[in-house]
Amino acid sequence: MKKEEFKKWMRRHSDRYSVSTINQTISYVEFIEEQLGIDLDKATLEEITDKLYEKRTSGKPIITINNWVKYLNRYLEFRGFEEKLKYFKHTESDEEYFYVPTDEEMRKILSVRWTRPDIDARNRALLHLLFSTGIRINEAVSLNWNDFDLSNPNMPKVTIRCGKGGKKRVVPVHPKVMAMLIEYKDKYRLRTDPNAVFTTPRGRLTQPYARKICKDAGKMAGIPQFHAHAARHWRAISWLKEKVDLETIRRLLGHKHLKTTQRYIRRLNMEWSLDEIQKRDKSFGPWKPLGHEYIKKLKGEAQ
Repeated sequence: MKKEEFKKWMRRHSDRYSVSTINQTISYVEFIEEQLGIDLDKATLEEITDKLYEKRTSGKPIITINNWVKYLNRYLEFRGFEEKLKYFKHTESDEEYFYVPTDEEMRKILSVRWTRPDIDARNRALLHLLFSTGIRINEAVSLNWNDFDLSNPNMPKVTIRCGKGGKKRVVPVHPKVMAMLIEYKDKYRLRTDPNAVFTTPRGRLTQPYARKICKDAGKMAGIPQFHAHAARHWRAISWLKEKVDLETIRRLLGHKHLKTTQRYIRRLNMEWSLDEIQKRDKSFGPWKPLGHEYIKKLKGEAQ
């Protein structure tokens, strides 16, 4: 990857790319190149597409693949390609069966701890912020401290400046989570970037690094399927269960269209349908938990 040349090219297109977008794109393209195992300066469109399909068939979520496509298309444009990579289509099944952590899984993930106090404070603050607000991972890493508004101690707020489509929105932050953020800032935050909320020894926390933190937390909690966007899914479903108005949820999540938010209703209805079957269908007797010995046998066969 021609990092410096790519950076200069994006700077020449400052009407399209902000400074934070340029930095995120650079780190993300480096990460994708490593994940795909190819040289992006030599690979053809067909070779990159084949690698993306390999990742998709191995279980990589469509939302992740399409996010990769967005960044890869920027690099391909820099290379002079006129044709772009195509986005993967969401099927009806994808809309209903995306992974949503259970409340128990959420608690396990948020109870994960890291050995180093500074890393522990940062990672836990990040995870709590994602679960409590439902903001996107790119929005979280783009946050600056002056984005927070503490004028009302009962309901701290944060302005999302880098929302999808460049739109701003204001999201409430639970006082408990805000306290964690302030504690992290006061005692542990590395001041390698004077403005950034989440930092590393090299500066602002990048998207790939933040996603890795989430994946690591899931693995440490025994929930390997967890990923950053799943916290957003959990927040939306939880708001619905708590009878929060759908239009309110749409605004807080930053969805342009209500149709996008409505998929969470379909997902919740599917959960309720399964709960109804477990409660009412007694054709083969009560739905008692399957013994651990059977679960172990099935996992053994799968391996």
